[in-house]
Amino acid sequence: MSKKRILITGVGGFFGTRFINRYQGEFEIKGTDVAQLDITDNSAVNQIFTEFQPDFVIHAAAIAVTDFCNEHPEVAHKVNVQGAINVAKACKQVGAKLAFISTEQVFNGNSEAGPYTEQSIPVPDTVYGQNKLEAERELASILPEMWVLRFTWLFGLPERNTTINPNVVWNAVQALFKGEMMHERGNEFRGLTYVHELIEQFPKIFEIPYGTYHTGAHNDASRYGIAEHILTELKLEQRLPEILVQCDAPRTRDVRLDTSKLAAQGICFTESKQAITQCLKEFGY
Repeated sequence: MSKKRILITGVGGFFGTRFINRYQGEFEIKGTDVAQLDITDNSAVNQIFTEFQPDFVIHAAAIAVTDFCNEHPEVAHKVNVQGAINVAKACKQVGAKLAFISTEQVFNGNSEAGPYTEQSIPVPDTVYGQNKLEAERELASILPEMWVLRFTWLFGLPERNTTINPNVVWNAVQALFKGEMMHERGNEFRGLTYVHELIEQFPKIFEIPYGTYHTGAHNDASRYGIAEHILTELKLEQRLPEILVQCDAPRTRDVRLDTSKLAAQGICFTESKQAITQCLKEFGY
Protein backbone atom coordinates (compact mmCIF):
# COMPACT_ATOMS: atom_id res chain seq x y z
CA MET A 1 0.00 0.00 0.00
CA SER A 2 1.49 3.33 -1.05
CA LYS A 3 2.11 6.02 1.52
CA LYS A 4 -0.22 9.02 1.67
CA ARG A 5 1.37 12.18 0.36
CA ILE A 6 1.53 15.32 2.49
CA LEU A 7 2.65 18.70 1.23
CA ILE A 8 3.46 21.16 4.00
CA THR A 9 4.14 24.83 3.36
CA GLY A 10 6.21 26.86 5.80
CA VAL A 11 8.19 23.72 6.52
CA GLY A 12 11.21 25.66 7.79
CA GLY A 13 9.35 26.88 10.86
CA PHE A 14 9.06 25.66 14.44
CA PHE A 15 6.11 23.37 13.69
CA GLY A 16 7.15 22.28 10.19
CA THR A 17 10.66 21.09 10.97
CA ARG A 18 9.37 18.91 13.78
CA PHE A 19 6.49 17.58 11.71
CA ILE A 20 8.92 16.41 9.00
CA ASN A 21 11.14 14.69 11.58
CA ARG A 22 8.18 12.87 13.08
CA TYR A 23 6.42 11.63 9.95
CA GLN A 24 9.02 11.31 7.19
CA GLY A 25 8.96 7.52 7.62
CA GLU A 26 5.16 7.21 7.65
CA PHE A 27 4.12 9.56 4.86
CA GLU A 28 5.64 10.75 1.64
CA ILE A 29 6.24 14.36 2.56
CA LYS A 30 7.20 17.34 0.45
CA GLY A 31 8.07 20.43 2.45
CA THR A 32 8.30 23.90 0.97
CA ASP A 33 9.38 27.21 2.38
CA VAL A 34 9.89 30.57 0.72
CA ALA A 35 13.12 29.40 -0.92
CA GLN A 36 11.35 26.50 -2.66
CA LEU A 37 7.93 28.06 -3.30
CA ASP A 38 6.57 31.59 -3.43
CA ILE A 39 2.97 30.97 -2.46
CA THR A 40 1.98 34.36 -3.91
CA ASP A 41 2.95 33.03 -7.36
CA ASN A 42 -0.15 31.17 -8.47
CA SER A 43 1.49 29.38 -11.41
CA ALA A 44 4.37 28.17 -9.21
CA VAL A 45 1.90 26.84 -6.66
CA ASN A 46 -0.10 25.02 -9.33
CA GLN A 47 3.04 23.49 -10.81
CA ILE A 48 4.32 22.01 -7.56
CA PHE A 49 0.88 20.67 -6.65
CA THR A 50 0.45 19.11 -10.08
CA GLU A 51 3.87 17.47 -9.89
CA PHE A 52 3.53 16.11 -6.34
CA GLN A 53 -0.22 15.30 -6.29
CA PRO A 54 -0.65 15.51 -2.50
CA ASP A 55 -3.42 13.75 -0.62
CA PHE A 56 -3.19 16.24 2.26
CA VAL A 57 -1.83 19.77 2.45
CA ILE A 58 -0.87 21.54 5.67
CA HIS A 59 -0.70 25.24 4.94
CA ALA A 60 1.53 26.64 7.66
CA ALA A 61 3.34 29.31 5.62
CA ALA A 62 2.57 32.84 6.81
CA ILE A 63 4.07 36.09 7.96
CA ALA A 64 3.22 35.79 11.64
CA VAL A 65 5.30 38.63 13.13
CA THR A 66 2.65 41.02 14.43
CA ASP A 67 4.72 44.19 14.25
CA PHE A 68 5.90 43.47 10.69
CA CYS A 69 2.34 42.81 9.53
CA ASN A 70 1.11 46.04 11.14
CA GLU A 71 3.91 48.01 9.48
CA HIS A 72 3.64 46.29 6.07
CA PRO A 73 -0.06 45.44 5.64
CA GLU A 74 0.09 45.04 1.84
CA VAL A 75 2.95 42.53 2.03
CA ALA A 76 1.22 40.67 4.86
CA HIS A 77 -2.06 40.47 2.95
CA LYS A 78 -0.35 39.21 -0.19
CA VAL A 79 1.27 36.32 1.69
CA ASN A 80 -1.30 35.56 4.40
CA VAL A 81 -4.46 35.91 2.33
CA GLN A 82 -3.66 35.73 -1.38
CA GLY A 83 -1.02 33.05 -0.82
CA ALA A 84 -3.53 30.97 1.12
CA ILE A 85 -6.10 31.41 -1.65
CA ASN A 86 -3.58 30.14 -4.20
CA VAL A 87 -2.93 27.08 -2.06
CA ALA A 88 -6.66 26.37 -1.62
CA LYS A 89 -7.30 26.64 -5.36
CA ALA A 90 -4.42 24.27 -6.07
CA CYS A 91 -5.82 21.81 -3.52
CA LYS A 92 -9.17 21.89 -5.29
CA GLN A 93 -7.49 21.34 -8.64
CA VAL A 94 -5.65 18.17 -7.54
CA GLY A 95 -8.27 16.88 -5.08
CA ALA A 96 -6.17 17.40 -1.94
CA LYS A 97 -7.58 17.90 1.55
CA LEU A 98 -6.36 21.05 3.29
CA ALA A 99 -5.45 21.74 6.92
CA PHE A 100 -5.24 25.52 7.15
CA ILE A 101 -3.28 26.75 10.16
CA SER A 102 -4.98 29.75 11.73
CA THR A 103 -4.52 31.39 15.12
CA GLU A 104 -5.98 32.38 18.46
CA GLN A 105 -5.10 35.95 17.48
CA VAL A 106 -8.38 36.28 15.60
CA PHE A 107 -9.77 37.03 19.09
CA ASN A 108 -7.14 39.63 20.00
CA GLY A 109 -9.60 42.53 19.96
CA ASN A 110 -12.53 40.84 21.69
CA SER A 111 -13.65 42.70 24.80
CA GLU A 112 -15.26 39.69 26.51
CA ALA A 113 -13.10 37.13 28.26
CA GLY A 114 -12.22 33.74 26.81
CA PRO A 115 -12.20 30.84 26.41
CA TYR A 116 -13.79 31.32 22.99
CA THR A 117 -15.73 28.67 21.12
CA GLU A 118 -15.88 28.27 17.36
CA GLN A 119 -19.24 30.08 17.51
CA SER A 120 -17.73 33.16 19.17
CA ILE A 121 -17.46 36.15 16.83
CA PRO A 122 -13.78 37.05 16.32
CA VAL A 123 -12.71 40.69 16.54
CA PRO A 124 -9.05 40.77 15.48
CA ASP A 125 -7.24 44.04 16.15
CA THR A 126 -3.94 43.24 14.43
CA VAL A 127 -3.22 42.91 10.71
CA TYR A 128 -2.05 39.33 11.23
CA GLY A 129 -5.28 38.34 13.00
CA GLN A 130 -7.35 40.15 10.37
CA ASN A 131 -5.44 38.37 7.59
CA LYS A 132 -6.04 34.95 9.11
CA LEU A 133 -9.75 35.55 9.62
CA GLU A 134 -10.14 36.84 6.06
CA ALA A 135 -8.25 33.81 4.75
CA GLU A 136 -10.47 31.43 6.74
CA ARG A 137 -13.55 32.90 5.09
CA GLU A 138 -12.10 33.07 1.60
CA LEU A 139 -10.84 29.49 1.70
CA ALA A 140 -14.17 28.15 2.94
CA SER A 141 -15.81 29.48 -0.22
CA ILE A 142 -13.20 27.75 -2.41
CA LEU A 143 -12.62 24.36 -0.83
CA PRO A 144 -15.15 22.35 1.21
CA GLU A 145 -12.54 19.67 2.02
CA MET A 146 -10.76 21.72 4.65
CA TRP A 147 -9.98 21.85 8.34
CA VAL A 148 -9.33 25.29 9.84
CA LEU A 149 -7.11 24.74 12.88
CA ARG A 150 -6.81 27.75 15.14
CA PHE A 151 -3.59 27.15 17.04
CA THR A 152 -2.67 28.41 20.49
CA TRP A 153 0.92 29.42 21.31
CA LEU A 154 3.19 26.43 20.73
CA PHE A 155 6.12 25.75 23.03
CA GLY A 156 9.13 23.48 23.00
CA LEU A 157 12.90 23.47 23.30
CA PRO A 158 15.73 23.44 20.71
CA GLU A 159 16.38 20.15 18.93
CA ARG A 160 18.78 18.99 16.28
CA ASN A 161 17.87 19.96 12.70
CA THR A 162 14.88 22.06 13.76
CA THR A 163 14.21 25.74 14.24
CA ILE A 164 13.11 27.39 17.49
CA ASN A 165 10.62 30.18 18.06
CA PRO A 166 10.16 32.51 21.01
CA ASN A 167 7.99 30.52 23.41
CA VAL A 168 7.21 30.47 27.09
CA VAL A 169 9.54 27.59 28.04
CA TRP A 170 12.50 28.54 25.86
CA ASN A 171 12.19 32.21 26.90
CA ALA A 172 12.48 31.17 30.55
CA VAL A 173 15.48 28.94 29.94
CA GLN A 174 17.21 31.69 27.96
CA ALA A 175 16.62 34.23 30.72
CA LEU A 176 18.18 31.86 33.24
CA PHE A 177 21.19 31.22 30.97
CA LYS A 178 21.73 34.96 30.58
CA GLY A 179 21.04 35.85 34.22
CA GLU A 180 18.21 38.17 33.19
CA MET A 181 15.14 39.09 35.21
CA MET A 182 11.89 37.72 33.78
CA HIS A 183 9.04 40.21 33.37
CA GLU A 184 5.72 38.44 32.88
CA ARG A 185 2.14 39.64 32.79
CA GLY A 186 -0.37 38.61 35.40
CA ASN A 187 -3.28 39.73 33.22
CA GLU A 188 -2.51 37.85 30.00
CA PHE A 189 -4.13 34.47 29.42
CA ARG A 190 -3.66 32.16 26.45
CA GLY A 191 -3.44 28.51 25.60
CA LEU A 192 0.03 26.96 25.60
CA THR A 193 0.46 23.74 23.65
CA TYR A 194 3.44 21.38 23.56
CA VAL A 195 4.40 21.22 19.90
CA HIS A 196 5.06 17.47 19.93
CA GLU A 197 1.67 16.68 21.43
CA LEU A 198 0.05 18.69 18.65
CA ILE A 199 2.06 16.98 15.92
CA GLU A 200 1.08 13.54 17.26
CA GLN A 201 -2.59 14.39 16.69
CA PHE A 202 -2.43 14.95 12.94
CA PRO A 203 -3.31 11.42 11.77
CA LYS A 204 -6.49 11.77 13.86
CA ILE A 205 -7.18 15.28 12.55
CA PHE A 206 -7.09 13.95 9.00
CA GLU A 207 -10.01 11.66 9.89
CA ILE A 208 -12.44 14.09 11.55
CA PRO A 209 -15.26 16.01 9.81
CA TYR A 210 -14.23 19.15 7.97
CA GLY A 211 -14.73 22.46 9.74
CA THR A 212 -13.17 24.98 12.10
CA TYR A 213 -11.55 23.66 15.27
CA HIS A 214 -9.89 25.36 18.20
CA THR A 215 -6.72 23.36 18.62
CA GLY A 216 -4.46 23.02 21.64
CA ALA A 217 -4.21 22.92 25.38
CA HIS A 218 -6.44 24.43 28.03
CA ASN A 219 -4.78 26.85 30.42
CA ASP A 220 -6.19 28.82 33.36
CA ALA A 221 -2.88 30.36 34.43
CA SER A 222 -1.58 33.80 33.48
CA ARG A 223 1.77 34.34 31.79
CA TYR A 224 3.15 35.13 35.25
CA GLY A 225 1.64 31.97 36.72
CA ILE A 226 3.14 29.87 33.94
CA ALA A 227 6.59 31.41 34.45
CA GLU A 228 6.28 30.70 38.17
CA HIS A 229 5.41 27.08 37.38
CA ILE A 230 8.42 26.70 35.06
CA LEU A 231 10.82 28.06 37.66
CA THR A 232 9.30 25.84 40.34
CA GLU A 233 9.74 22.78 38.09
CA LEU A 234 13.38 23.82 37.66
CA LYS A 235 13.77 23.79 41.48
CA LEU A 236 14.18 27.56 41.63
CA GLU A 237 11.16 28.42 43.77
CA GLN A 238 13.37 29.89 46.52
CA ARG A 239 14.80 32.39 44.03
CA LEU A 240 11.50 33.56 42.53
CA PRO A 241 11.68 37.12 43.96
CA GLU A 242 15.09 37.71 42.36
CA ILE A 243 14.25 36.09 39.02
CA LEU A 244 10.61 36.87 38.27
CA VAL A 245 8.59 40.07 38.47
CA GLN A 246 4.95 40.65 37.55
CA CYS A 247 4.48 43.39 34.98
CA ASP A 248 0.84 43.80 33.95
CA ALA A 249 -0.38 45.33 30.70
CA PRO A 250 -2.79 48.30 30.72
CA ARG A 251 -5.67 45.96 29.87
CA THR A 252 -6.29 42.27 30.35
CA ARG A 253 -5.61 40.08 27.34
CA ASP A 254 -7.46 36.78 27.15
CA VAL A 255 -7.27 34.78 23.91
CA ARG A 256 -7.84 31.33 25.38
CA LEU A 257 -9.68 28.86 23.18
CA ASP A 258 -12.40 26.39 24.15
CA THR A 259 -11.26 23.14 22.54
CA SER A 260 -14.25 20.98 23.49
CA LYS A 261 -15.38 20.62 19.86
CA LEU A 262 -12.10 18.90 19.00
CA ALA A 263 -12.23 16.88 22.23
CA ALA A 264 -15.63 15.55 21.16
CA GLN A 265 -13.80 14.01 18.18
CA GLY A 266 -11.41 12.23 20.55
CA ILE A 267 -8.55 14.70 20.13
CA CYS A 268 -7.52 15.98 23.54
CA PHE A 269 -4.52 17.88 24.87
CA THR A 270 -2.73 17.90 28.19
CA GLU A 271 -3.42 20.98 30.33
CA SER A 272 -0.64 23.54 29.82
CA LYS A 273 1.15 23.27 33.18
CA GLN A 274 1.23 19.48 33.00
CA ALA A 275 2.45 19.62 29.40
CA ILE A 276 5.25 22.02 30.38
CA THR A 277 6.29 19.65 33.14
CA GLN A 278 6.37 16.79 30.63
CA CYS A 279 8.42 18.83 28.16
CA LEU A 280 11.00 19.73 30.81
CA LYS A 281 11.28 16.08 31.89
CA GLU A 282 11.78 14.90 28.30
CA PHE A 283 14.68 17.31 27.89
CA GLY A 284 16.23 16.42 31.23
CA TYR A 285 15.50 19.64 33.09
